Amino acid sequence: MASPAGATSPRANTFRASVKTVSFSGHYQGDASLLINNGAVTISSVTGKGKGTLVGASTISGKGSASSTAQCDPFTGTGIIAGAAAKLNLHVVESKSSGCSSGESGPVTVTFTGLAVVTGGSAKASGASGSLKFNGTLKLGGTSGSQNGSYTVALTGKLTVKG
Repeated sequence: MASPAGATSPRANTFRASVKTVSFSGHYQGDASLLINNGAVTISSVTGKGKGTLVGASTISGKGSASSTAQCDPFTGTGIIAGAAAKLNLHVVESKSSGCSSGESGPVTVTFTGLAVVTGGSAKASGASGSLKFNGTLKLGGTSGSQNGSYTVALTGKLTVKG
């Protein structure tokens, strides 16, 4: 049976969420708290402030873990970048991330690099997916026990968001 003139099929009215690819670039600095105990590293807190495309002025927070067996070791963790415009959920990929200490004792600088998978978001980052490469430095007073230090990090990548 034919549709009346001017009528649309039910499929024509189906809403499809559009997606777009956006570039992300962000820079953050803040503080990290770690417990280094017999080769196990617990990254109990990472907090910081900065700015990123898509999220604007924002905060970054997270936690994670690593095994400290050499001067360069893989690590993993979860985090959030949150601003007034959007929020991104992150998961650091252990097999693609590492932290390298400048020494085995005393004050050290840990240079870290890696890949964080974006596992969702909200507001302007609704349905976000993709990955962000990151690199930064962390200054610590020592290589064992409770350590607190300051860090800087840069993140870049391409994300897919609903929009």
